[in-house]
Amino acid sequence: MKKYNRSHFKIKTLNKEKLFNKICKQFELFDIKQEEQFTKFEVEERQADKLEKFLRENNVKIEQIKHFGLRKRLKNFFKMWGVIAGLVLGLAMFFVQQAFVFRIDVWGCKDIEKQEIVNFVKEHTPSNFKSNINTQKLEIELKDNFEKISSVSVAIVGQSLIVNINEAVLPEEMEGDFQPIVSQYDGKITQINLVQGTLNVKVGDIVQKGQVLVYPYVTDGEGNILPVAPKAEIKADVWLSENEVFYEYQIKEEKTGRKITCSTITLFGLEIYSNLSDNIFENFESEKTSIYLTKNNLLPFVYNKITFYETKMVEITRNFEQEKDEIFEKLRQKALIYVAENEIIKGERISVKQGGGIFYIFLTLTIEKDIGEGYGYIFP
Repeated sequence: MKKYNRSHFKIKTLNKEKLFNKICKQFELFDIKQEEQFTKFEVEERQADKLEKFLRENNVKIEQIKHFGLRKRLKNFFKMWGVIAGLVLGLAMFFVQQAFVFRIDVWGCKDIEKQEIVNFVKEHTPSNFKSNINTQKLEIELKDNFEKISSVSVAIVGQSLIVNINEAVLPEEMEGDFQPIVSQYDGKITQINLVQGTLNVKVGDIVQKGQVLVYPYVTDGEGNILPVAPKAEIKADVWLSENEVFYEYQIKEEKTGRKITCSTITLFGLEIYSNLSDNIFENFESEKTSIYLTKNNLLPFVYNKITFYETKMVEITRNFEQEKDEIFEKLRQKALIYVAENEIIKGERISVKQGGGIFYIFLTLTIEKDIGEGYGYIFP
């Protein structure tokens, strides 16, 4: 019998003679070697599993098993190709799912129901394949179908479709049946092209969201006020800001993974079953749930469960200099969500304030934007 068709065993036992007498009755052994504490021998590979089971049933401590035959080669082969196949499949699934949008997030809704927007987007999106989603067309359709939307931007971020809505801000200054043009953003006026109406701002003015830009009336030569639909194109440098707080040292409460669950079943408020355990945790969070067991039952049984999760205080130490680039990029991406494709970014400013190991990071983007959109007439 060639050695490469054998399995090598290394065992530890006290009564060797008695054990080997029992083994030799069922198995053919090769290359038996006795050491002070261990015994080594070989057996045909096809008998290895049966011998291993025999040894364990006889309470023999197995120190080592080595297979030199076909079993080892097959095991190594399938292990190697299994890892490669899993890696290839995982990468393929990753790249495939990157091409799809799996959720719709709606931001900025106050009076408009978010679910209305979600349902509308789903109805007007042919599929969740990114290349089939026309964000500019969705923006136009949303504005055309929702009167309360003054401006909207739609963007694909990762695997989410972000719909950012600015609802119409109605000021107190209303004249007749016409509404004034009001600013939808905070910014500095850079350009005004008035067609009709009465201006309330000039180039260079700083305006706030909701401020009246053009009143819905004109004054004739005799001083009479005549209501008109305001029409104007007004552009401004708008400031989009995001901020972040970074702690270099922080004590945080975290769950340890240990938990204790207690449960009871009640009927008409009376406890008829309980499985209670003492809460031995010094620090913990608790979660309580109650479920009516009404399925196939006419009686109102209630299952009550309370779970105690052990917690501990963890010290977290971070380095701002090592993480600042990642923080800046995170703030930049949050601000860019509000920037439409055709809008120009005119500047970017980052400021950091520090005190006591706490860093306050502020990022401001300056973009050129139509700020009067939503009321009256806006030039294309």
